[in-house]
Amino acid sequence: MTSAPLPPRRRILALVIVDIVASVIILALALLLGLVVLGFVAQFAGFTSGCGPGPYPGLQCNTTVLSIATYGLLTVTVVAFFVGLGMAIVRIIQKRATFVWPLGAVIVMIAAFYLAAWVAGQTVAA
Repeated sequence: MTSAPLPPRRRILALVIVDIVASVIILALALLLGLVVLGFVAQFAGFTSGCGPGPYPGLQCNTTVLSIATYGLLTVTVVAFFVGLGMAIVRIIQKRATFVWPLGAVIVMIAAFYLAAWVAGQTVAA
């Protein structure tokens, strides 16, 4: 005895439209945030320009750490945006909620920015 499969849930058209519009707005915000982050990445390169000769404590004037933070931030920002965009498209095709992936991408981009800014701040000479 097997039971018949459940019919697929009907989606309410108004919620589908709101979901897609919210996804597009969040993706536009993610794109804008990504462009702002890329502007800050260019500024990170000048943080160690004030370093002179002499030993510094901790991570101060460590260009390797600053480069890793800069390229890491750049990579995470670009990958997060494109994963959010791609998964939003996939979820639209699957007829599922789409706003979750772009929202997650924005959260990852913000977290990566603050982490990279903290690491870059550690490399600035006192």
